[in-house]
Amino acid sequence: MNIEKVLHRSGILYQVQKPSRYIGHEWNRTKKPVDKALTRFLLVFPDLYEIGMSHLGLRILYDVINRTPGMMAERAFLPWVDMQRKITDGTIPLYSLESFSTIDEFDAIGFTLQYELSYPGIIRFLDLAKLSPFSLDRKDEDPILIAGGPCAYNPEPLAEILDAFFIGDAEEGIIEIGECLRANKGAKKSKRLSELAKIPGVYVPRFPPAAPVRKRIVPKEALNCIQDWMVPFFPIVHERAILETQRGCTRGCRFCQAGMIYRPVRESPLETLARMVVKRTEETGYEEMALLSLSTLDYSQLSELIARSRAFLDEKMVALSIPSSRMDQFSLQIANQISGVRKSGLTFAPEAGTQRMRNVINKNLSEEEILTTVLTAKNGGWTRLKLYFMVGLPTETAEDIEGIVTLTKKIKEVGIKKISVSVAGFVPKPHTPFQYCAQKTVDELHRILHALLNIKGVASFELHKPEMSWVEGVLARGDRKLGPSLVQVSRQGNGFEGLQEEFSYERWGSAWLDTGIDPDQYTAQRGTEEAFPWDVVDAGLTKAFLKSEYEKALRAESTPDCRDGACSQCGVCLP
Repeated sequence: MNIEKVLHRSGILYQVQKPSRYIGHEWNRTKKPVDKALTRFLLVFPDLYEIGMSHLGLRILYDVINRTPGMMAERAFLPWVDMQRKITDGTIPLYSLESFSTIDEFDAIGFTLQYELSYPGIIRFLDLAKLSPFSLDRKDEDPILIAGGPCAYNPEPLAEILDAFFIGDAEEGIIEIGECLRANKGAKKSKRLSELAKIPGVYVPRFPPAAPVRKRIVPKEALNCIQDWMVPFFPIVHERAILETQRGCTRGCRFCQAGMIYRPVRESPLETLARMVVKRTEETGYEEMALLSLSTLDYSQLSELIARSRAFLDEKMVALSIPSSRMDQFSLQIANQISGVRKSGLTFAPEAGTQRMRNVINKNLSEEEILTTVLTAKNGGWTRLKLYFMVGLPTETAEDIEGIVTLTKKIKEVGIKKISVSVAGFVPKPHTPFQYCAQKTVDELHRILHALLNIKGVASFELHKPEMSWVEGVLARGDRKLGPSLVQVSRQGNGFEGLQEEFSYERWGSAWLDTGIDPDQYTAQRGTEEAFPWDVVDAGLTKAFLKSEYEKALRAESTPDCRDGACSQCGVCLP
């Protein structure tokens, strides 16, 4: 079947939303001639095209693989519900966007595990591809299913579904994986997997490792390696070009999994970034260039990078942006430096409303710094402010909840005209100091959020659905017993559990009941000496460090950033 001809001649594209999701041929895409001698990867982001194409990691792997002789990478995403119907009724098979090949034509399918609620999307993708959801049920000739990303740091909920996991910076090991697959083409699946398990950073659940699988770390020189930035035909979630100023963060926020697992900090060379500002602007036509990292303001040469790029970007009428940042004078100085005369809005993440709670989570920021920054912003012409807070944190009291309202009112009194507040429930994550903490129940979170409703008179109010936070928490600290429930949830829905309009709390509850799962056991308080499902992974952090940080949190003691002071002995920099 010529899938591309069927796609265009059958009228399918007139019957689905956003047909550009399915046509490929984007500007700057890579399309190698299909050759059976090549190692063929299909990179899958198990969510909508416009979400997946906004993800930097997918683009990095696509570029690295396609620049390697003897290998090729194509892309696929989870089709929206209307296109899923066309696939399930046999009108058209699930296919890749570069060569319009069916899924069984690839040597490996690489899934991005960016957030836990995408797990049902993986199973839905496999069902659409006519592949069994369980590894042991798939045939020898089926592609190897491998996954990476932050959720791979607890691979166990998907351990009976996927064949292998890569731990760490995937661009550091993807070529080794490709070479291994090429050397074992045609071999039985067990042989291919046993050889993959020998690669540092690869975890194969059916071959338990003798020691925890240590994460792989890419050097700073490899950052911003993408040669051609692909441009979709319609607006995606992040309609902009991206440069990665650094990878890793040492701020030490105790709730932040990314800040822990992406250590150590590696700064991209200034010359590389300055050169890529020009190249990426000229090759894409985007009107925004984002400087991305977990803490962009910590990039030591940020002011110089902006100074060197400003004239060129102004000439091209391209805006420079940074993610939400800490509320201090330097962040405001940078905001003024990149905004020019256009003062749109500022985004900050105080996370907590009281100083005690900010000490608990190690958000080293005082109320005085917050209010001084807001006043300076107001005097500088900024009129809109977005604030991110978290509730349900360890040791939280009613006073801490009221502190969010009080702090917002104080910010309003400074004179900011428009304030929006976004509140999410805390989810304990593996490999963080809070991995031991209990998670608030759905009812508890609803009561907390109800107490915040009077903030509406001061600011617009947006909250993350507590039910979604609860499910995320179960999956985050789950084990492989969850596999059957994931399959049931996927088959009773459409795979888009991360979208509020598609999420069903009742569907999850029913699946857990039917498969004998007690979700409370995964969200309960855990012992500091307890063995965890994710102990199979070595994120580079010592258990002594995580335990010490947890105990300091209970005492509301902060830990300084190790880039500014003494080593915090987290273990990442040890040999």
